[in-house]
Amino acid sequence: MRQYGRRYRLEIGNSTQSIVIDNLAISFNIEKTISEEPNTSKIEIYNLNANNRNQIANKIFNQVKLFAGYDEPRLIFAGQITQAYTSRNDLDFITHIECGDGQNDYSKSRLYTTLKAGAKDSDVVNMCVKAMSSSKQGVVDLPKDKALPRCKVLSGDIKDYLKHVAKNNDANWHILDGNLNILPKDKVINDSEGFVLSEKTGLINSPEKTDDGLRVTCLLNPKLNIGSLVRIQSILSEYDGDYKITQLTHSGDFLNDTWQTELIAINGKFHKVEKK
Repeated sequence: MRQYGRRYRLEIGNSTQSIVIDNLAISFNIEKTISEEPNTSKIEIYNLNANNRNQIANKIFNQVKLFAGYDEPRLIFAGQITQAYTSRNDLDFITHIECGDGQNDYSKSRLYTTLKAGAKDSDVVNMCVKAMSSSKQGVVDLPKDKALPRCKVLSGDIKDYLKHVAKNNDANWHILDGNLNILPKDKVINDSEGFVLSEKTGLINSPEKTDDGLRVTCLLNPKLNIGSLVRIQSILSEYDGDYKITQLTHSGDFLNDTWQTELIAINGKFHKVEKK
């Protein structure tokens, strides 16, 4: 596995201040899916100084952004810290951080408002975004955008209203790197990053067919993301084609050679939605 050129940048902080870590040994495991449950990350940092460890432990620092890749790191995760602690192994102090992407918005944000007759799904989405504390609107495509036949009182968790909007439009909703996306099941995000995955571009071994889709492993690639299109070109030509990414795991470890992306993708013909 290619070792040279591996880079990362980890930003930990809050809305007003942050620290940047790019020269300590770390390991990470990022898990993303197209479902509504928050994407998660587990990060371990070796020998972070005591002051910064305390800032994290005391929840003064509560946000994380992780950039990784080869040569020029790119964003692979953004979210809120849900748990943090430090352990010791011989001479090493290891800070363990667990995070959720849009965790607070998913579990705590609520709506209290009344919609007039004729209000559409898009109006509900706009109100949900306004009620969120840490997420903003990303790719939202509502082909049906149904209107309410009569006025309606909204009083409850935003995740329930977003689930209803997604169902109305045969779509999936999720928060991805701090952005609320609602993407119809027959569409992919057109972010100009459509990537051809082959042995020349980092494909590791052969794809594997599973009940959830095609499982593919490659060198860590931050260009790959949920809802995007990937074109597979494998030694096993029966798996060649265009796929929509529905699950993705980035894993890396500066104490060994782990530096890869594993994805699950489904085959089909997909229309493209422009990334705004």
